[in-house]
Amino acid sequence: MYNYCMESLAEFIHKKRETAGLSILGLAKKTNIKIEVLEDIEAGKELFLSVTQRQQLARVLKCSIDEIKKHEKNYEFDIVPQDKIEEIKNKILNKEVNLRCPMCGEPLITRIAKMHDLEDNLVLQPKAHCVKCIFQIKD
Repeated sequence: MYNYCMESLAEFIHKKRETAGLSILGLAKKTNIKIEVLEDIEAGKELFLSVTQRQQLARVLKCSIDEIKKHEKNYEFDIVPQDKIEEIKNKILNKEVNLRCPMCGEPLITRIAKMHDLEDNLVLQPKAHCVKCIFQIKD
């Protein structure tokens, strides 16, 4: 279950940023949070924040940490077994479509990040997040 709140984290952060008269780039500069992370927060892709992100946003947006935290989704869930995560990663790399969340069964948004290792070799990193719950594959 999660904390039902009239306003989502995305809506709350967006509203506070606008009230503070900041662009998303301005907020990124003042908080030292990458603009891509802030865009994900405001797009509703990030459902909860790290302690540091919460503190930085609270400071700049002039609100309390608890005020931000109450807009985050709090879930009780079973941990997804690593073999299931590896299976999903392989499916993403094989460009399978219509993948479902192993926690709630809703659709997964997937992508393949292209990165380079220290020797400049291309590394393909599967990424995914659920449209409804907290499930994410980030690493």
